[in-house]
This record gives sequence, structure tokens and C-alpha cells, in this order.
Amino acid sequence: MRGHQALLTLRREKKRPQGVWISHRRSPDCLTWHLALDTLPYPEIEILPTENPEVLDLRFVVGLTVHVSGCSDYKVAKKLHDTLRRAAAGRVITVCGDLIIDSESGEWDGYVPE
Repeated sequence: MRGHQALLTLRREKKRPQGVWISHRRSPDCLTWHLALDTLPYPEIEILPTENPEVLDLRFVVGLTVHVSGCSDYKVAKKLHDTLRRAAAGRVITVCGDLIIDSESGEWDGYVPE
């Protein structure tokens, strides 16, 4: 996991972003999101498919809407999705191929990104 340290600092300062983007693949932006004012409301964190989300420190998601992208394997995506829910995220929306897993409205397929 990369990019979360700056978000943990932000949360300790009692600042709350509008949401969090989690990239489920390599992301160079995860290390620089906190340097630009236009990306502060939506930090980007990298969690690779090879990482076990159940052992990660996910305190930064508490109460936030989390958008997960870059997932290619349903079982791995679902595991990450469920772990984020257990970490007390306000809402989790995970895209895996053309499938969306939404903690509020369930699963639906046929998603075509614009």
C-alpha cells in the first residue's frame, strides 16, 4: 500500500476529504496527490492485487466514500471491497471489469466507463 501516509496525516489534523480513490494496480499518482490542491479532496491510494487487504491499516477510510478501480479479478476485488466495508468506510464502490459492486445498491454488470 502506498499513498496512505499523507492521508493519515490529513485525518489526524481533523481534515476530511470528500472521498478516497483506491487504485488496485500501480499508480504513480498515489505518492503526489497531496502536493496539488485540486487532488486534495480525492486522495489516491495504491493497494496492489498481491497485497492482503485484511492486514493493511485502513483507518483512513472511516466514514468516507471509497472508489476502487483497476480490479481485474472478481474474488480479489470482492475481498478488498468487503475489507474496506469492515474498516468502517461510509460507502464502497468497486469497479471490476464491467461489474460494479456498491455497498449501498449491490452488484450490477454492464458498466461502460465514459
